[in-house]
Amino acid sequence: MMLIVGSALDMAPMDLHAMAILGAISYQSFNDAPFAASRPFDTRREGFVPAHGGAVLVVESLESAQRRGARIHAEVLGSESNADANHLPNPSTDGQTRVMTRLLKRAGVAPEEVDYVSAHATSTPIGDLTELRSIKNVFGKHAYDLKVNATKSMLGHTCWAAATVETVAAIMQMNCGTLHPSINVDNLDPEIDLDVCLAHPVKKDIRIFMKNSFGFGGINAVSLFKKWEAHS
Repeated sequence: MMLIVGSALDMAPMDLHAMAILGAISYQSFNDAPFAASRPFDTRREGFVPAHGGAVLVVESLESAQRRGARIHAEVLGSESNADANHLPNPSTDGQTRVMTRLLKRAGVAPEEVDYVSAHATSTPIGDLTELRSIKNVFGKHAYDLKVNATKSMLGHTCWAAATVETVAAIMQMNCGTLHPSINVDNLDPEIDLDVCLAHPVKKDIRIFMKNSFGFGGINAVSLFKKWEAHS
């Protein structure tokens, strides 16, 4: 049994200044409307919004969970990571494509079996498009049958806690059969032609989902989760 912990974010003023210089955070257009600043997939996105949050996942063997009578929320099918050493704030389509492809192969999951992708989607001009291009590279025609949404549009970017926070959110959505919308998308970027769950919650029966987490410098991590079925 182990705990996967995403601790709460803390940034000094110098950290925020550095992020602004890099063009990574939103600081120009939405200071009077901070609730609208995190806007993945929108043409006016200009960077992520730092946010506070934390989460903990308990990961254990099936035998351990059943022995202690735990409520099982999901099955972990696999996780992969890579470091493609790409330029600091600019993500790499090649690196993201490789890690997603490798995970599917390692987990023995066909692309067509994945129903939903919980996107990294930070609301940066380059990052959102790079991720969606990578998804299309990996899933091909099936990408247009996937549901994709951006939890950061609602929460902002909890940074080093984001992977755990958004995994918890994705598992809850899977078990409820309802995906939250990607909000603050007033004008969808014309390059984005996948279903990114605009405007309203989406009812969806999800059996397997992928969680993407991509960091500065090409540090990429992707996980696959399956809905728990007691007979499996």
